[in-house]
Amino acid sequence: MQPFAPAFPNIPDRQSRGRGRQIFGVLLAAAMASAAAPHVARATDLTYVLQSPAFGGTNPAALNAAEYDKGLAQARASNAAAAASAASAAASSGPTQQFANAIISQLNSLVAINVAQQIANSHPGDAGTIQSGNVSVTYVNADGQLNISINTPTGATTLSLPSGD
Repeated sequence: MQPFAPAFPNIPDRQSRGRGRQIFGVLLAAAMASAAAPHVARATDLTYVLQSPAFGGTNPAALNAAEYDKGLAQARASNAAAAASAASAAASSGPTQQFANAIISQLNSLVAINVAQQIANSHPGDAGTIQSGNVSVTYVNADGQLNISINTPTGATTLSLPSGD
């Protein structure tokens, strides 16, 4: 035989209603106790530290990073503009002009190699100047040093190498 089952299973019996009232009472007492307890409000000062020196901050890293990014962007833009102008210049010249430019470039390379070899193979006491347009190369081989000075319209470069002789 089965134990007694209530006729209406959704309605709790007296024991479970008593437990519910006990739990409700405990929760109500806890809520009232927390409401009656004095609350201490705590506040702190809110401070904001400026990071960017542009706005009065003291962190130079932010400014340095921004300047680096700006310089990088400018360099990329400059490189892109130079590449575009070089591409348009190469595209505007025909195959005949490109062929002539290639021959001139090769001849300039051969002349430069010949001049460099003559300077490098100079003997102690040798000196000379080689002029091409507005570029001059002067060399002096003395006291175990080979001194070379290259003067162009944009500036001068000086080299000092041991002559080995």
